[in-house]
Amino acid sequence: MPVLIVGLCLFGRAFCSRYTLLHDFLAALLSADRMLIVCLSIWYGSFIFLTFCWKDFPLIGLVLIAIVTFFISYSASQPAIDCFMFLAGMTLGKGATFALKADGRWKIAGGESNSEIATRYSSLLTFLIVVVVLLAFSSCWHLEVARNFYPGTRWTGLWDNPNIYGMLMGAGGILATGLFAANLKFEILIFKLGWVFGIVMGMMLIGLVMSYSRGALLATAVGLLYLAWCYGKSTWLFITPGVLGMVAVIALFWHSTADSAPWYLKRLDLGRPSAQHRVSAWRAGFQMMWDHPFGVGWNKAVEVYQRDYSPPENGAAAITTNDYLMLGTQLGWPGLICFVTYVGLCFKKGRGRGATDTGTPGETTGEPAGGTPALRCACRAGVLSMMVAFWFDGGLFTLATGSVFWILLELGSVQNRVRTVN
Repeated sequence: MPVLIVGLCLFGRAFCSRYTLLHDFLAALLSADRMLIVCLSIWYGSFIFLTFCWKDFPLIGLVLIAIVTFFISYSASQPAIDCFMFLAGMTLGKGATFALKADGRWKIAGGESNSEIATRYSSLLTFLIVVVVLLAFSSCWHLEVARNFYPGTRWTGLWDNPNIYGMLMGAGGILATGLFAANLKFEILIFKLGWVFGIVMGMMLIGLVMSYSRGALLATAVGLLYLAWCYGKSTWLFITPGVLGMVAVIALFWHSTADSAPWYLKRLDLGRPSAQHRVSAWRAGFQMMWDHPFGVGWNKAVEVYQRDYSPPENGAAAITTNDYLMLGTQLGWPGLICFVTYVGLCFKKGRGRGATDTGTPGETTGEPAGGTPALRCACRAGVLSMMVAFWFDGGLFTLATGSVFWILLELGSVQNRVRTVN
């Protein structure tokens, strides 16, 4: 079931563009936005109750702020799509954790413990592998409608947006690398076929490069560096040349490309409007948060920016590319602080060194199933890459990327404890 739901989140846009009936059904569903928010709140509350731990307090605060803001600023003529996508992603994250039995409260007895833990370990590992396969499978698919916006220049995949496509390809590639590097001792055929993972990672790497998404490329580099750090590899040998190379490229191409230049050259010029509009939006976003500490309400940030903060011509929508500013401007400082605090708590417990995970599934002396350090390390690396991309390209309020982010965040934070029952 979790795999089916993730597949629908990833490919729902493609299905809606191809099947009119599905598109009309989704439109009718979104029109009942108040009932939809209530249903999501009930589902989320149920999953919180079933998987509750102390670090969920900031998340509960975030959900309450989001719901209260929705009903305070509700407008029938302007549906709060961001609120729905945000809550849907959070609900899927908690739901996947519960469905995969990674709730950290397992009770075992006698000789039955090994088979029970191995089964739960297998479901989580299989789920992560299927997510990687789904992303790799989608790497070479493209919606025909996307050609209207990026005619043969940037790959957009099934999401009509090269930045979303690049973000998913980067996160999928990092997750695949983390699973492969873990060298897990679980008997699954795919781990005996290293060339299969090589092909999968190669497909997503090609998609990442062809998206020409600068944010996704930087995010993928950060995720891979975190993965190397988890395994005790020195990252300074890569960071220093990388930073120097970025500075040199920025200086070389700044305001030096014409409109007729190839896409791959224009993407290197950070002096072009696509980058400068983002910088202006960042400044305006912090000013909006200072002026409206409790937010302006769902789906009103662009309107307020356009009206009160003098954005560049045709540049007001650039604020939507930064999810942290969108959270801060829509929900205020309390919502942003709750979000950042919860993510920090998810990363806090343990470094997750996959290289030191020598225990096999089912051993009560190590961390079983969802708590296996190698799996946590892979999930966290994917989450970190998406968090970096959220600053430049958005995605937290898009169902495809938001669902993947919340699911990996929840699975990467699980600390399963095995308690023997005599």
